[in-house]
Amino acid sequence: MEALAVRDASGFQHANDRYYYRPLVSGDELFTYVAHVPPGGVMPPDPEEAQLFELSLFMLDGELSGILGTDEVALRPGDALHIPRGAAFGVRNETDRTASFVLSFAPPPRPGGITQMLQAAREKGRRVYEPAELASIIGETGFPLR
Repeated sequence: MEALAVRDASGFQHANDRYYYRPLVSGDELFTYVAHVPPGGVMPPDPEEAQLFELSLFMLDGELSGILGTDEVALRPGDALHIPRGAAFGVRNETDRTASFVLSFAPPPRPGGITQMLQAAREKGRRVYEPAELASIIGETGFPLR
């Protein structure tokens, strides 16, 4: 078994929304990534996706407005949030600094490990950002990437 440092993880852009994520852990029953939302970035709530997963969020750095159903919640470093299955969730970064958080899914969005996930994305023509590219997009973080 080998630990994966965040700085060494490749990642994706969620959609055309300035929300980037780096898969870190993938198992039979859960999936975890670190998300980075640059200033002005948004990931709108997706009611269809909400039906698929129960989520756990832990804020690492920066500040976000979290959208949970029709409610908004301020998210700051050290905050944790449970997002029940069926609750549409999104985030918005209205600050001048990148915000980062850990998001865990149960069940995982797809079977297989991270290597298979990255390969499948490449085969579908999806852009996979290498670690150095992500670092230049997200800029400095206030938590150690190791």
